[in-house]
Amino acid sequence: MKFPVGSLPKCDRLNFRLPSLDDAVFYLQLMKDPDYIRFIADNGITSEEKAREYIKDKPLARFAQFNVGLWVVELKETGQAAGVCGLVVRDELEYPDLGYAFLEEFRGRGIAREAARAVLEHSYLDLKLEKLCAITAPDNKRSADLLKKIGFKAQGQRLLNEIGETSDYFICELGSVSTNVS
Repeated sequence: MKFPVGSLPKCDRLNFRLPSLDDAVFYLQLMKDPDYIRFIADNGITSEEKAREYIKDKPLARFAQFNVGLWVVELKETGQAAGVCGLVVRDELEYPDLGYAFLEEFRGRGIAREAARAVLEHSYLDLKLEKLCAITAPDNKRSADLLKKIGFKAQGQRLLNEIGETSDYFICELGSVSTNVS
């Protein structure tokens, strides 16, 4: 599955862009966050060099293969990277997976919700997708609540070999969700 190259998600307070090797400091900070390790993965990113290797091998490789992935999300006002948000294509899932992670200082400010809704709108209007899925760690109530607020419905759990764990599984029918991100 390869998506057409096109526009990026858009919203009021945030810019989306492709990750680059210059984002190593940001990725190191994000991936060393205890909540990232607890709820997403411990990728062993302990240095800027390891972060650059990760960026090359994961996010950039996914964009090269599928034309989608996790974009870096920046505040328009300052240009500061706040987190990542986008689509992950996984062999084990029938739909692209909405993924996101934000630095602790940006949580609780509506930024993740705004970014996720912008990706939903982009997926429906630009990529012409009808459905997305999402996965969360079973004890990640905050993420599950966000998914429900933006139109995802819980669909039980899935054991994913790619991540080696059971995740809560959600589906969103994009045509039935308001795509107005304001």
